[in-house]
Amino acid sequence: MRSFARLTRIGMVLCVVMACVLSLQLMGLAAVDQPRGSQWAEARARWNAQAPGSYHIAVRIEALGNVCVQRLEVRGAWVRRVIENTCDAFWVDPLTVDELFALASDIESIPASRCTPSPHDCPCHRVFTLRRIEYDAAYGFPVTILARSEVQFHPAARDFWEYLWQNQQLPTCQPARRRFTVQVLSLTPLAPEDSTQTSAIEKVQ
Repeated sequence: MRSFARLTRIGMVLCVVMACVLSLQLMGLAAVDQPRGSQWAEARARWNAQAPGSYHIAVRIEALGNVCVQRLEVRGAWVRRVIENTCDAFWVDPLTVDELFALASDIESIPASRCTPSPHDCPCHRVFTLRRIEYDAAYGFPVTILARSEVQFHPAARDFWEYLWQNQQLPTCQPARRRFTVQVLSLTPLAPEDSTQTSAIEKVQ
């Protein structure tokens, strides 16, 4: 009798936990701003059609709780001169427009849900709470790349329920929030033989 009562209590607890977790899960997934691959292709075509052969670009990067800036002179597809780069401690390479397009494509291709702590142990998963790419209306280059993610319970995975049954408690799914932002501060077309041209496409002051 006691065993039956214990199983009943456990069953009730599991039902309550499942309802709460699924509610949180739906709230988290509903907040995701789904990427739009067709917009990337249209923007890339617009840039290819009218891209200046040479330009200065200034980019602000926020990652791992730090902020850095890159200012580059780009001629053709190559970085001709690094004017400023405070991103030495980051993994981010010098961000030309081509690199910005590649980065935007990489961000869009990441699955909305990724198992954690590993693909084979999945009581929790990392999900995007925000993912957005904005493109320049005239030239098409990526102006802003935003990615926000956090770790949540993963009730759709068998590992979640196995952990709950074996340990009689929820897995430790710390929010572990990540923020990644790239903003183009300015892009300045350059004349083929004049690197002092001052007209600029200003995006962020």
